[in-house]
Amino acid sequence: MTLLETKNLSKTFGSLKAVSDVSLKVEDEIVSIIGPSGSGKSTLLRLLSNLETPDEGQIYLFGQEVTALNSKDKLTAYKQLQFIFQDFALFDHLSVYDNITLAPIKVFKKDKKQVMDEALSVLKDLGLSDKINSYPSTLSGGQKQRVAIARAIMANPKIMLFDEPTSALDMESIDDLKKIILDLKQKGIGILVVTHDVSFARSISERLLFMENSSIIYNVSLDNITDHQGRLDKYLK
Repeated sequence: MTLLETKNLSKTFGSLKAVSDVSLKVEDEIVSIIGPSGSGKSTLLRLLSNLETPDEGQIYLFGQEVTALNSKDKLTAYKQLQFIFQDFALFDHLSVYDNITLAPIKVFKKDKKQVMDEALSVLKDLGLSDKINSYPSTLSGGQKQRVAIARAIMANPKIMLFDEPTSALDMESIDDLKKIILDLKQKGIGILVVTHDVSFARSISERLLFMENSSIIYNVSLDNITDHQGRLDKYLK
């Protein structure tokens, strides 16, 4: 099943072409976007998550074109896509529990008892049961990230987008993140990751998309990675 698709997607900021004519598909798999700084990776992720508006092209979620929808219908369409920000975007004045239950209760109007049960289960799965009443300022980078992932899981997503997920993590936390992402895949959630960490990308991904000069120039299955030469080969070394 195609969860996310773009056709000829482009975005310009002033004279800068940040994303140029990008077409891609993400199914129920793990895909990583790699490439040098300034190649357009993070801008592409923001376009896909409705944080930026494309100048040209189309975005499809679960088979529905969302590019031309009005704001209300877009919010509905995007409920099953969750974005894990590089800085985690937690509410500092709320506890871990309140951070992950705020949207289900206030936005999605779910039953509070059901939300509580789900929250306790998710926090347990992510090793955060003892942090339920803690505040973000008391947590490590890896713990903050797991809270952000828990918050996303509470929305029952079909696809999750990660922006530079290893940038603030030590090696132990990176290993924990690998296990979490692979577990999410086993639960049927599609994963799209933007990262500079090529080793991390290769350890979790089924496909790599290589971006350079605002475009995707390679779309490579990990099974065939050794067959590709040139610019991609140099970058992967």
